[in-house]
Amino acid sequence: MTLLLQLLVNGIVTASLYSLLAVGFGLVYRSMRFFHIAFGAVYILASYAVILMRDTFGFPLSVSIIIGLTIGVVGGVLMDRLVYLPLEKRSAGSGVLLVASLGIYILFVNLIALIFGNEVKILSAGIAPSYTFGPLIISRMQTVQCLMGWLLVTVFWFIIRRNTFMKGVWAMGEKQRLVRVLGLPYEFMRVVVFALSSLFAGAASLLVALDVGIDPHVGMQALLTGAVAVIVGGVDLFWGWIAGAFLLAVLQSLAVWQFSARWNDLVTFGILIITLLFRPQGLFAPIRRREE
Repeated sequence: MTLLLQLLVNGIVTASLYSLLAVGFGLVYRSMRFFHIAFGAVYILASYAVILMRDTFGFPLSVSIIIGLTIGVVGGVLMDRLVYLPLEKRSAGSGVLLVASLGIYILFVNLIALIFGNEVKILSAGIAPSYTFGPLIISRMQTVQCLMGWLLVTVFWFIIRRNTFMKGVWAMGEKQRLVRVLGLPYEFMRVVVFALSSLFAGAASLLVALDVGIDPHVGMQALLTGAVAVIVGGVDLFWGWIAGAFLLAVLQSLAVWQFSARWNDLVTFGILIITLLFRPQGLFAPIRRREE
């Protein structure tokens, strides 16, 4: 029972990171209605930018983190401005954008592997101190991950609910043409979407890299985790994304308890397939009538 409780606590911490990935991926997927594979490239870009700033230019880690997050945000926005938006203006379909996004991801992964190598890079050396609560143990880095993850998600929820501009951004996925007809700043709204998406990707990346390090090939796993959480929770439901991330993290912890971590991918994609077959609108989304 102690092992189960420990794994559930670890699952709650993991859920905070998965929630960041779900919000980051979901923002683009819901607003632009295409599969932003290059989200995985932004994920690794932010952490490797921190490594570059710290190891090459000698900045302190705290300053490097700020610069790395900024570079990740700028990189995500430039992907849209230089690739996605020009393709959309040429009336490219979602399939073309998908292939272009995959191309961006492969390009970034190979460039980073070429420059930094394929081995794991560590941002924070040494063993992090731990806190003991009875039979449960949680490291200081897990505490930071949990607090920062849930704080960012909650703050963003309140911004969406109370800010008129963000309500317009949220509505882009439903009435994209209407946004243009009403004269709203469509291109600026795209900048905001990709900037926020990249910020969440970078935050999740750094919180993980500060704990266990990072290598150039973890971006795809991060992308798929965020995508599955969004689809399972419901594409049009913000708290559905969070619920999907939480469900995914807890079930993975239970799989580790009963089997081993090697079964996590089975859990992830098993949930996805079951959802697509029986609840394609998402497990937590309300059922709509056909005429809706």
